[in-house]
Amino acid sequence: IMAHYAKGANAERELLLMLFKQGYACARMAGSGSSDIPCPDLVAIKDGKGFAVEAKAWNGNYLNIEVAKFEELLAWSKVSGLELVVAWKVPRKGWYFLKEKNLHNTGKFYSVNLEDAMKKGMDLNRLIGKQAQIQSEC
Repeated sequence: IMAHYAKGANAERELLLMLFKQGYACARMAGSGSSDIPCPDLVAIKDGKGFAVEAKAWNGNYLNIEVAKFEELLAWSKVSGLELVVAWKVPRKGWYFLKEKNLHNTGKFYSVNLEDAMKKGMDLNRLIGKQAQIQSEC
């Protein structure tokens, strides 16, 4: 269990640094996975706008988040006014950023398969709007 926690914590720190380098004020939420109070793993804010991140480091064909946990995160997102983003780190493939609409509720889990995540998920530049800026500067 500690190795699994360390993998997740390392992925969260990596993502925190990536967002910080893009000019975001970032915070990793202590005990996000083990607290009685639901909260995301990370919060990133820039110029008064931002998002809440549920980060997952998972090597598999599916990413599943329990319905109750995901709905608590959506409720947190609604109260905070920050959009919820699921960040899935896939070994040797990188990060895929997914919004609620990219996951489907199976009844037990909010789930996405790797193929859909790779097709519908965003990279970091698209998530933070850099892609649009780059295109408009051309």
